[in-house]
Formats: sequence, C-alpha cells, structure tokens
Amino acid sequence: MEKIALYRKYRPHNFDNLVGQDHIKTTLMNAFKSGNISHAYLFTGPRGTGKTSTARLIAKALNCTDLKDNYEPCDKCEFCTEINDGRLIDILEIDAASNRGIDEVRDLKEKIQFSPTRSKYKVYIIDEVHMMTKEAFNALLKTLEEPPAHAYFILATTEAHKIPETIISRCQRFDFKRVSGKAIMTRLNYIAQIEGINAEDKALEAISRYVDGGMRDAIGLVEQLTTNGFLTFEHVQEILGITSFILLEELYAAIEKKDVKDALRIVHDMHDQGSDLKQFVHEFIEDLRSKLIESVMKNDSVKSSWLIKVIEAFQFAYEKINTMSIPQLPLEIAIIRIAGDLKEDVVVKNEEKVSMPAPNIIPKKTEPEITRKYVPINVPAKKEELVVPVDKTVTENSGITPDFTLEKIIEGWPRIVERAKAPALRMSVKNASPFRLDGSDLTLAFASAFHKDKVMEHDYRVELEKIITSVFGHGVKILSTIKDIEIKSVVEENDDAVDNALEIFGGEVID
Repeated sequence: MEKIALYRKYRPHNFDNLVGQDHIKTTLMNAFKSGNISHAYLFTGPRGTGKTSTARLIAKALNCTDLKDNYEPCDKCEFCTEINDGRLIDILEIDAASNRGIDEVRDLKEKIQFSPTRSKYKVYIIDEVHMMTKEAFNALLKTLEEPPAHAYFILATTEAHKIPETIISRCQRFDFKRVSGKAIMTRLNYIAQIEGINAEDKALEAISRYVDGGMRDAIGLVEQLTTNGFLTFEHVQEILGITSFILLEELYAAIEKKDVKDALRIVHDMHDQGSDLKQFVHEFIEDLRSKLIESVMKNDSVKSSWLIKVIEAFQFAYEKINTMSIPQLPLEIAIIRIAGDLKEDVVVKNEEKVSMPAPNIIPKKTEPEITRKYVPINVPAKKEELVVPVDKTVTENSGITPDFTLEKIIEGWPRIVERAKAPALRMSVKNASPFRLDGSDLTLAFASAFHKDKVMEHDYRVELEKIITSVFGHGVKILSTIKDIEIKSVVEENDDAVDNALEIFGGEVID
C-alpha cells in the first residue's frame, strides 16, 4: 500500500478540523445553512494556511449526499471519498502556473457548459491564479460573473495584489491568516500521538515557531525530522539551525543588565558551534517584538522605548550579516551599542567627537545653495583606543521628538541616504537636501527634475517617508522643489560628472 504524506493524510476533511481560520469557517457554515453559496470565491493568504483544503471542503459540502447540520460533509459517501482521493471527475483542480494562457481559459469556458458527469455540481479550483495572463483573466471575466447554475469557481493565491480588480469584484473574498504557534503545536501533538511518534514538546514548539504560521510546512517537518519514531529538540535544532528559547532569554537578560561580556560570549559560542546567526537574529527580534507588545499593553512607555531601540539595532545587524566579511560582527556591534550604552559617535583618546560629515547641500533661508564640503574619511586611532560607531538616530527617549527641526534633519540626512534600499532612490535622495519644514510637511530641494520625479514616485516617496519616520520618530509628508541653477566652472561640472559616474558604476580614478 502506498504511503501517504502526513500533510495529505491530516488535511482537514470537515469544517470542524479546519485549524486557525475560524472567521472563514463560521462564514462558510452560515452560508451553507442559509443556502446562500457564492458561485465564485477568492482565497488569499500565505502558503500552507488551508486555502486548497477549504476549497475541497466546499466541493464536498456541495456534492455530499448526507450533509450533517446542512453544512458538514459526511466524509463517507462515494463523492466525499472520491474528492478526498482526488478522483472525482467533476472536481477540477487547475494549476494556473502551467495553465495560464487564453487558450486554456477558452477550453475551460467550452467545457463548463456541459452538465456534471456524476455529481450535482462542477467545482473548478484554480491554484496560484495570479500567474494567469492578462488576456486569460479578461476571457474568464464573463464566466465568473454569470457561471452556469451547475458550476462553482474557487480561486486561490498567495499574491492577491497581482489579480485584476475586475476579477476580485466578481468573487467573494476570504483572507486566510497565519496559523498561531499555539494552534500549530496543538495539531502537531495530536498527529504525533496518532502516528505513535515520541515527540519532545520543545521540538514541536521549535517547529511551530520556525514555520511562521504555515500548518502544511509544520506537518511536513514533523515527518521529515522524525527518526525511528523519535522527534528530539536536539535533532530539530541541528537540522533547522534554530535557537533554544533559553538561549534567547539569556541574551536578552545579558543586554538588559548591560552585561556586554556575557552577551558577546553567547554570540561567540553560537558562531563556534556553527549556528545560523541570521536565523538566530530573526528569532531574537521575534522575541523582542512579543516583549514590546506586552510592554505597550501594560503602558510601560520607558520599557517600550528601550525595546524599540534594541529592535532597531538588531534589525540593522540582521540586514548586514550576509554582507560583512565577519558574520558575527554586526551582532557584536549591536550588543555594544545597546548594552555598552555608548554616548558618542566615535571614542578617541582625547575624547574629541568625530561627527558625521555635514550633508553636501546646505540650504539658505531664502533659497538653497549647492556647496561641497570635504572631510577626512580615515581618523587615526591608537592601538589601545576602542573605535565603535553608535547609532544616534534612536535616542534614550525614542518616540519623543521635541527637537524635530530642519537642522536636525539636515544633520541626520546622510543616515537617511544610507537606509534607502533601492539604488535609484538612494542616488536621488543623495542629490536632495532638506529645504523647509512646516509642521509635518518636509520640502526637499533637488538639483534636477530627474531626481525630483524619481523620489516623488509613489512607492519611493512612501519608502522615504517611512525611513524618515523610523529615524526621527516623527511622521512626515514629502514635498519637493527644484533648486535655482548656479553657474559652475567647467572643472566643477566635470568633477560632478565623474563623481556621479563613480557613484553609479563603482571604480576609481587612475592617473
């Protein structure tokens, strides 16, 4: 007898077994009880959250010969059994990734007019529907709006934003949520007992956290990581590279007590053991997020501000792990910044501050003026001196910005440029300067219409507003203006052209 994968074996066969989607389950049950079933549904949400399983439940409920309470399939009649096995010819599951063209839709429109072969209704389940072409969507419109009385459509997708509004408006939409870790662990415990798997609670908890709300992935991992009937946390940790919850708490305690040495020791031990540092930081940020929400619920503003500071430092470390020559270095810097409680940008022997370079463009009160300012990049430090950069954008009183002024924005503009992810946005922001601040309206001055138009594109403007908000803790609305053009010498213009070329393409000038 062919062995069935656990995620298929334990796919929900009735609405009572549908885990983590109570809002959808209740709505569908009421629809069946009242007889108000829509002929077209759109299921959206992350993978592994039950979209296709729910579509099959609807198909079973429509065709079952012995419905319980007018909504629950019996799971015993020939139609329920054949749908479970994928053998009922009137239930068609279509993969839109490989059947995405207009020819396939035309073929579907021709065949849908024929009555069901054996069952009461035909049900078309189209998975990954966002992969269909524009022409295919247009061909499907009329059929979705006025399908034959014997036909039902269920469209499933993980990317609803790629589906035309004309299609969405003709469907009843359900948004599937990520299943909670507690619900996943309960289900995994049940499966382990039925299958005779000796599973450690810590192992199931680790898997529940790792899958990020995907029930199917969780069940698949239980099957994959079970060895000789045993599922141990040690084996799960080794294969998935996840971190012990105790270790996360130890690191948090060390940072909270400002014990830099102990916090660094934990990171070094993890690196020496070959642990996945990026996965560790991801889990640590998840843990910090939970603590942040808890502190907000308790109205503990002091702790909330501190946790925001810690989260931002480790989020920056997370983004830098794969780009640093020493993977653990971003983590070490984050720990020193937070637990070391450093106050200056750079510590030198004479306690002189080496501040960030001033922005290239300094605005006047009446009109912006283009200036260049060169500062030495390399600051010598003696061997015994500790040189550590500190992120000053997140203050001790994060979220409270009494000094949100144009001067502060100008001073911190290089950090705004640094946080812009898209190269095109970064280049255009670099060629802008804060010009005027009127309440929450920040006007930027641009040297050219090209850079102005690029930043003012909707997605780029929204991204820049989010960056400024995260840095200064104050929401802004971006406005724009063009600088008055100054006449430069030929040498200055050539210097600018060379600098821009080097910025875009990389490289250096060779004599």
